[in-house]
Amino acid sequence: MEDWDEARERKAHSARCGHVKRRLFSGAPLTGKTLDFALELLSTSRERSSESQMLEEMAKKLVAHVPLTEYEQHILVDVLLVHSKIAGRL
Repeated sequence: MEDWDEARERKAHSARCGHVKRRLFSGAPLTGKTLDFALELLSTSRERSSESQMLEEMAKKLVAHVPLTEYEQHILVDVLLVHSKIAGRL
């Protein structure tokens, strides 16, 4: 069985993923800890991806509060966040 701290950390990670997803779908800019989490996710993914230029542009847009394109939003929400939730970590 999972240790209590591991389960709590996994749930918190899943909640942070949900916060990013909801704010993106509502068109609200990411701020504070939610922005930090999304940028950390993009940074971690950039290290393992061949599409690092696109991920870097996405990070710049998030910092500047510029809306992501539909494709960029799809990559962040349906690919990066899902994989992060499955792994339970960044």
